[in-house]
Amino acid sequence: MTNFKNLFSRVEIGNLELKNRIMTTAHQTNHVKNGIPTSEMGAYHEARAKGGAGLIILEAAAVHTSGMLTTKTIAGYDPHVVPAYSKIAERVQPYGSKVFAQLFHGGREVISSDYRNAAWAPSAEPSLRFGAMPKPMSLEEIEEVIKGFAISAKLAKEAGLDGVEICCSHGYLPSQFWSSHTNHRTDHYGGPFENRMRFILEVVERVWLAVGEDYTVGIRMSSDEMTMDGTTIADAVKIVEYLVDRVRLDFINVTAGDSSTYSGSTHIAPPSPVKHAYLSSHGFKIRMAGAVPVFIGSRIIDPVEAEKIVATGKADVIGMTRALIVDPDMPNKALRGDVQAIDACIGCLQACIGHYHKGLTIGCVQNPIAGKEEELLPLIERSRSKQRVIVIGAGPAGLQAALTADAQGHDVTLMDQSKEIGGLLRIMRRAPMRQELAETMLDNYLRKLSASNVDIRLGQRVTSENLSELKPEAIICAVGSRPYLPHVEGINDSRVILVDNLFSGKPEAIGPRVLVFDFGGDWPAIEAAIFLAEKGHEVTLITSKLHIGQEVHQYLRNEYLKKLYQLNVHLRPHFDFGGIRNDHVIIRNLFSHDAEEIEDWDNVVLSLGRVPNIELYEQVKGIAPFVELIGDCLAPRTMEEATYEGMISALNVGIRQTKMQV
Repeated sequence: MTNFKNLFSRVEIGNLELKNRIMTTAHQTNHVKNGIPTSEMGAYHEARAKGGAGLIILEAAAVHTSGMLTTKTIAGYDPHVVPAYSKIAERVQPYGSKVFAQLFHGGREVISSDYRNAAWAPSAEPSLRFGAMPKPMSLEEIEEVIKGFAISAKLAKEAGLDGVEICCSHGYLPSQFWSSHTNHRTDHYGGPFENRMRFILEVVERVWLAVGEDYTVGIRMSSDEMTMDGTTIADAVKIVEYLVDRVRLDFINVTAGDSSTYSGSTHIAPPSPVKHAYLSSHGFKIRMAGAVPVFIGSRIIDPVEAEKIVATGKADVIGMTRALIVDPDMPNKALRGDVQAIDACIGCLQACIGHYHKGLTIGCVQNPIAGKEEELLPLIERSRSKQRVIVIGAGPAGLQAALTADAQGHDVTLMDQSKEIGGLLRIMRRAPMRQELAETMLDNYLRKLSASNVDIRLGQRVTSENLSELKPEAIICAVGSRPYLPHVEGINDSRVILVDNLFSGKPEAIGPRVLVFDFGGDWPAIEAAIFLAEKGHEVTLITSKLHIGQEVHQYLRNEYLKKLYQLNVHLRPHFDFGGIRNDHVIIRNLFSHDAEEIEDWDNVVLSLGRVPNIELYEQVKGIAPFVELIGDCLAPRTMEEATYEGMISALNVGIRQTKMQV
C-alpha cells in the first residue's frame, strides 16, 4: 500500500471533491484546430486521467478574439468549443478525475505564429520579450473582455466541465491591470491599488453571475514574477487578501514568473537545474492570506516531495504537470507503492513546452507516446510475432529500443562495448548544469532495466561474427556518433581538446586562457565554458550561431546566459574555427568573411558537431531479416529523435514478418 496518505486523501474545492491532491496545470498541447480542441487532446488527457490524476486543467482558452496568444489557442468564447469540451470531459471524468477550463487573455503578450493580432493592454507598455507594443484598451474594450470571461465560463459549464480557472499569472492581462508597472491609466481602472484591482474583481463577479453558485471558480497567479519591476510575494499577499474579502474564490493556483521578460519567463516552466518545489513557502503564505485551498507547482516531480508539501500544510493540491507528461501512470504507481516504477521528469523542456514554442504538438523526450496517444497506442496494441532481438548500443536510443521490445514480449539482448550504459549521458552527467538531467535519465533506465527481461551484455565489442552466432531475427543498431573534426590547419595540435574528452573524467592539463568553439548552438560548448570558468580559467565562448545557445530552449538558455555573465565568460557570436597557424588561433566572421588572429590562448575546446558511426551497420545489415539504424548513428540529432526512433523501431519488430505470413 501507499505511504502517501495525505497526497491521496480527498479534498473539497468549491462545489466538488477531488479524489486526490495531484493535478496537471494548464499547459499548451497545440492539439487545437481553428480554436477548437481536437480528439488528440482528449486522448492525451484521458491517459493522465486513467493514470490517476485528480484534477486536469485544460490549456489556456482565450476569452476574446484579442486574447488569442497564438493561432493554436483554444477559442473559449466560441460556442463551437462546447462539443469539443464535452468529448474531453466524457473521456476524463469516468476515471474519477475532474476537469477545468482555464480562462485566458494575454493582454500585451501576443506571440501568434500566423497573423499577429493587435495587443490590448491597460496601457501602452511594451512586452520586452516579444517586442509587442499594445494599444491602451478603451472602456468599451474592457467591457468586451470582461463579458468574454463570463461567456467563456458559461460555455465551459454548459459543456460539462467541472470548473474554471481565471488566469492572472505570468504578467497576463489581469495582472497587467493590477500592476503599477504596466497600468498607468488615469480612469477608474488605474491609479490607486483599489482602482487597479477593479478589472479582476469585475471579471470574477461576472463569471459567478454566468455560472451560478453551484460551480467552482478560482484564479491562477504568480506569487513572484521573478524579474525586475515585477510583482513580489508581498504584493501577491496583498492582492489575495483584497480579493478574498470581496469575492468568492474557491482556490488559488500559485505559480511564478512573468511572460514579458527573459528572466521572468524561465519560471513558466523552470528547467533543470532549477531547485525542486521552490515555491512551497510561497504557497503557504498565500494559503494563510486567502484562507482558501491553494494549488502549487513548479518543479514538483516526485510524489515524495508532493506528500511532504501537503503534509506540512503548504498547499492543498500539487501541480505535477511534467511528471505526468513523462509518466501518466505516476499517481497509480505511487498509490500502490510501486515508486521504483515511476519515470522521473528530467527537466529538459525539449519536447513539452519546447514543442509549443516551435508550433508543434506536445511530446516528451522520455515518453515518446506523450501527445501521440491516438496515433501510437493502437500500434502498441497490435499483434506481433515474438522475435530474437539484438540491440547494439546502450545510449538513449538503444535503451529505449530494448525496453520497448521487451515490453512487447520479444527476447531481447542489449550489447555495448562500454562497461556502462548511457552513451552520451555519461558525458552529460559531468556537465555542471546537465548533471541532474543525465543522472535522472540514467536512473530511470537502470530501474526499468532491472525490472525487465533484457539480457544486458556490456564490455563486449560487437562484430558481425559474434552477432551471427546469436542468430538474431531483428537487429537494432544504435551505436551513436563521434566528434567531428574540421579539416583545417593545426587540428592535431596537442592543445586542442574535444568536449567529449573534457567531460570524460580523465583530467587534462589546461592553461589559464581557453577558447571554446561551438557549432550547434546546443548545450555542450556552453557547459564546457561554465565548467572551465568555474575552475578559474579565463574563457571565451565563440559560436557560429546568431547568438549563444540558439538551439537550447529559451528557458534553459536564460539560465545559461545568467551563469555565463556571472562567471564573466567572454561571448562572441558569428565566428567559426579557422584552425591554428603560427601559434595563432584563426576565427572567421560568417558574415563579412574577415579573419581574425587570437594570440593569447593556452587551449582550444571544440564542440563542432558529430559524425554518425555507420560502419558496424554496414557490416551487419544482412545478418537478420529486420535491421534498423536509429539515433545518432542514423544522423546525430537530439535525445528526442533517439528515444522516438528507439520506440518506433522496436514496435515494428514482428509486425512486418506477421504481414508476410498472412
